[in-house]
Amino acid sequence: MPELLQIHSGAIPVVHQRERPTGFLEGTLIRTAEGDRPVEYLLAGDRIETRDNGTCELRGTSTLVACDIDVVAFLPNTESDADTEAEPLLVVPAMQQVAVDDWRAKVVYEQSSLATPAGSLVDGVRVMREKRKLVRLFRLHFDSPQMVASNGFYLSSEKTRAPQPFSGFDEELIDEEATPPRNRMH
Repeated sequence: MPELLQIHSGAIPVVHQRERPTGFLEGTLIRTAEGDRPVEYLLAGDRIETRDNGTCELRGTSTLVACDIDVVAFLPNTESDADTEAEPLLVVPAMQQVAVDDWRAKVVYEQSSLATPAGSLVDGVRVMREKRKLVRLFRLHFDSPQMVASNGFYLSSEKTRAPQPFSGFDEELIDEEATPPRNRMH
């Protein structure tokens, strides 16, 4: 069970590398019907561009904090190798599924397309592994798993819908005449 980090409005789950976290780092641009938007500003009802299903309605988001995790930075292709200090196109957790539709899928995996963890794509030149002390991850939830567009990449969404918000007590379950249980010490 994940630890909880106390934030002003409630608690956010905290995970570590051993839990193999996935999600989108704060600031990751997600392609919507209205253009690219940072993941932290997406809300249920937004229309998100997907690889296989066109524009899909976002059902919800969830947030978690990851400590001491490996991330993978995808650097832009440049004319010279001297530009290794370029700003990454995309940074994702090492376990985040990324669509591969190029020669790697055909030569290495003998498939035309596949989803693989970002960490499996590290080449030490244009795809680099880094360690991050603390990152906030955002997860996107749809009716079914989707591959969403971000900076020229397709990344997998979560496999389940967002948790339902707490709506209060169920009136049928409350019995006001019942005596409360006694506390027992063991």
